[in-house]
Amino acid sequence: MSLLEEAIEAHGGARRWRRASEISAHLRVGGLLMTTKLKRRGHFSDCGLSVATHRPHAVFQPYPRPGRSGLFDGGSVRILDRDGAVLDERDDGRATFSGLSGLGRKAWWSDLDALYFGGYAIWNYLNTPWMLAGEEFESEEGEAIEVGGEPLRRLDVSFPAGFPTHSREQSFFFDADGLLRRHFYTAEVIGSFARACHLCSGHATFDGLVFPTRRRVALRGPGGRPLPGPKVVAIDLASISVG
Repeated sequence: MSLLEEAIEAHGGARRWRRASEISAHLRVGGLLMTTKLKRRGHFSDCGLSVATHRPHAVFQPYPRPGRSGLFDGGSVRILDRDGAVLDERDDGRATFSGLSGLGRKAWWSDLDALYFGGYAIWNYLNTPWMLAGEEFESEEGEAIEVGGEPLRRLDVSFPAGFPTHSREQSFFFDADGLLRRHFYTAEVIGSFARACHLCSGHATFDGLVFPTRRRVALRGPGGRPLPGPKVVAIDLASISVG
């Protein structure tokens, strides 16, 4: 059995993942990134979340404030009122992070910018490791690392071109039980410097699938170690259900 197959088995098994169509949860997000990019609190700080398992799709409610919801669908993003009417939208959420339009986003994000980043990120997180088994993904086991005396097996993954994710090359680290513990990537929409060390803990079983309920993201230093200082992103998930 390959490392990816072992990881999928540890997170509920391929048979259960195939039956799943939607994952819902209560989401709390904090950390330095949203404070600095949005200049105010509230986005994703306390909201309901629903993601699809077979396509890039996520809904946040409320977002960015009570009475509204945020929709991430493929690469597009929309903000809707309580009746479902579109208040603001963007067909290609990633395009505005590059070129001249991307210069302003180095310092500040709009509600749609944050929705695109949050949408693709949380959709990726909740569907890992199952989505990595897709036929367009390429993966191989790399050199293991040791954290606190515990070896973590490494899976290096190349994502398909155009896939909504942080970066095409990412690495996932699993403990002896096959559970995801660390995740390395570069958050390219932020910048080439945004080399992340994403720590996963608080694993729990919900409706037959296993998810890390506590995620903390720090900048990645030499040897893959998380740099000290305030966490870039802090994610807590509760009340997870699988449909």
